[in-house]
Amino acid sequence: MKFYEFRTEDHDYYALISANSLEEAIVIYKGEIDNAFDELNPHEVSLTRAADITLEAHDLADFRDALIEKEKQTLQQEVAPRVLVIDSNLL
Repeated sequence: MKFYEFRTEDHDYYALISANSLEEAIVIYKGEIDNAFDELNPHEVSLTRAADITLEAHDLADFRDALIEKEKQTLQQEVAPRVLVIDSNLL
C-alpha cells in the first residue's frame, strides 16, 4: 500500500489516497470525484507525509503517533484503507 496525493494546482480536487498502485489511486479518485475530467498525475508521498497531511486537515497534532500506527496497519493490510477528500475551498 502506498499514498498518492492529488494536489489542487494539478487536479480538480485535493485528495490523499492509499492504494496498491498509481493506477488504483487514479481509479479511486475518479470513483470518488464525479467530475474528475482533468489529466490525473498524482505523486507518491511517504507514510510520514501522509500522516502530516491528515493531521493538518483535521488539526489532530496530538494524535500523530496513533495515526501513523493506524496507517502502518493499513499498509500491512490489517485494516481497510480509507479515502479522505478535502475541498480546498473549505480550507
